[in-house]
Amino acid sequence: MIENGKPEWIPFDLPTTEPVRGAILRETGASPEVEFDTDFRHVGVSLVDDPDRWRTTLEATGFRYPANTVMGPHGVAWVRPPLESLGDATHLLEMLHPLAHIEDREILASLPWPDPASGEHYRGLQGRCKAIHAEGKVAAGGRECTIFEHTWYLRGMDNVFCDWAEGNPITEWLLDYFTLRSIHECRAFVAAGCDVIRLGDDVGTQENLLISITMWREHLKPRLKQVVDAIREASGPRKVWVQYHSDGFITPLIPELIEIGIDILNPVQPECMDLEAVAAEFQDRLALCGMIGTQTTMPFGSPADVEEAVVRVRRLHSTGARVIVAPTHVLEPDVPMENIRAFANAAKHSL
Repeated sequence: MIENGKPEWIPFDLPTTEPVRGAILRETGASPEVEFDTDFRHVGVSLVDDPDRWRTTLEATGFRYPANTVMGPHGVAWVRPPLESLGDATHLLEMLHPLAHIEDREILASLPWPDPASGEHYRGLQGRCKAIHAEGKVAAGGRECTIFEHTWYLRGMDNVFCDWAEGNPITEWLLDYFTLRSIHECRAFVAAGCDVIRLGDDVGTQENLLISITMWREHLKPRLKQVVDAIREASGPRKVWVQYHSDGFITPLIPELIEIGIDILNPVQPECMDLEAVAAEFQDRLALCGMIGTQTTMPFGSPADVEEAVVRVRRLHSTGARVIVAPTHVLEPDVPMENIRAFANAAKHSL
């Protein structure tokens, strides 16, 4: 649908948070992708991990997880605020940084990191992709938070920046581990038959890059290229589309993302970047996904506003851009159901 730029229809996707997914399921009896017949089905991998081992091991180094901690992989953790202040916004939790105090690489290496080369992590992946293809849908493997984000989740963003400035090897060790983790997972996605692999690390703010382009080139670009190269090597002659996600303004990085082999940019956030200018400059080298604002249009616009945003993407397609109609991020609980329906109806009739 994207390769030749002349699709039978413009593909669309509808990522949601769990509360929104649950609301759609309760109202319709079906998941969002089934109810709205989206073109993508998403598969992910969570490395087999043991949160209790992380708790015990890190306590021995002097870190204590609070009692109300929500544990994620690799020791990543959040604290859930009181329900009365959180409501349904389960996407918004207070993040802990359990490796902020580590200054010894031997201690770092002794933590209970899962071995990403182990086949136990990838059981059932091929069967899930086969089932997706049997539906006639696109199998998209998810490995966002590819390198940078999980590193700063554990270390703390301020400590990552200080490590880079001071030459502290702790952050480099973490970046290397998550690069290796991503390479193995992406190879597994290719072997399972995924059509698209979604990489990404948020490196943009609302108005500028989060870090200097010099810093990005030194620490993140070469590692991201290693992951993309591993996908290309594993896929051989079969075309596997590689998507890169970053929120915010990242226009200066686009030529370099293309250079290292990115096929799809997600999102082109209309609150931060000029959709028409990005399409005009890069549409011959890059497909574009996610241009319906989740900061503005989806939660606060009317159904007519949502339809007009989809029409805007259709205009980009009419000028030669290869596009996937999608919100710029997962839909949060403040998005009205009528706007979700308006988006899906406009997206399905967008050609």
